[in-house]
Amino acid sequence: MKNYPINQVKNIRLLGRNVAGGFCKDGAVRLFWAASALEVNVKAREVWAEISCNYDFHEIWLAVEVNGAQITRFIAPKRPTWICLARNLNSEKENLISIIKDTQPMAGDQLHELKITALRLDDGGDFCPLKPRSCKIEFIGDSITSGEGLAGSPDEMDWITQWFCASKTYAARLAKKLNADWSTISQCGWGLCWGWNGDITSSIPLYYEQVCGVLNGDQQQAMGSCDIYETWGGTDYVILNLGTNDNSGFKSQDDGKGADGVAGNAIVSEVKRFLCEIRRHNPKAKIIWTWGMIPVDIVPALIQKGIKEYMKEKSDMNVFPLELEGMDTIEKAEEDKGSRGHPGPLTHKKAAERIYEFIKSLQNS
Repeated sequence: MKNYPINQVKNIRLLGRNVAGGFCKDGAVRLFWAASALEVNVKAREVWAEISCNYDFHEIWLAVEVNGAQITRFIAPKRPTWICLARNLNSEKENLISIIKDTQPMAGDQLHELKITALRLDDGGDFCPLKPRSCKIEFIGDSITSGEGLAGSPDEMDWITQWFCASKTYAARLAKKLNADWSTISQCGWGLCWGWNGDITSSIPLYYEQVCGVLNGDQQQAMGSCDIYETWGGTDYVILNLGTNDNSGFKSQDDGKGADGVAGNAIVSEVKRFLCEIRRHNPKAKIIWTWGMIPVDIVPALIQKGIKEYMKEKSDMNVFPLELEGMDTIEKAEEDKGSRGHPGPLTHKKAAERIYEFIKSLQNS
């Protein structure tokens, strides 16, 4: 077996927001957001990775895929540990190995980090060039995009990372269907203007320009979490699935006038402002704002109003609202459902198919 420090492996692909150059000051790769990943293409009999993590309370789960199919899922060890990712592969064949962070960054946990320091191949193994993908896509969302509820039975209601499975979301499914490189920024319970309980600090746009600013402890900042994200440009699609928690927290912000009051105007205004910010960093992207996997009643009309006003004011015709089918309609059998009252695998599958078909219609128009 031969060990390779991760910063000496030329042919790696990092998916998800990362520090400039991809390597932190200590030479390691850190995966920050849910569904962020490290990929290598190898001709080797077996592949190992040296992985470690830290956290205060919520452990970090990882998934491993070989050629796009998940083969294992496990808790990352706190001490640096060599973990076998795949074994007894056909060493004459190129195999794509993906290490995917299934757990979102835990805001408020100043210890949270996931680190990959080295890879190991059998003596005859080799790293091959990675095949370029067809496009780039960014996802902005909440618990749905973080994969909450995609592990565990429908009866599971405890808020634990065991039930997070970001590698199985509509986002991961869509990226595969489009043969796309992907990036996500998402937090459970957070929204566009406020969180599920009306907390105005639980706003995804506050952190949009940082690598992963929700991790703001001293050690996390030292590894680059609060750096300005530099790898902008070239994104073909930006998919927002944001607003579900604004809907939940609406009453706490409402002045009694509903959609026409302060809370409604705040959402419309922030839709417009945030679209300007997204467009500034993604000048050529088609921006698609989705909702509906968890049924909501107030916010969708406000999002559409904000989009319409933004398009008129900025003459930007590449922003599109898209309603998705809700879990209450789709999920009939137990195996279709997710845990913690969240969308299950079938709803995520249907959402990916709906967005995929919509994107194809844009390409053909």
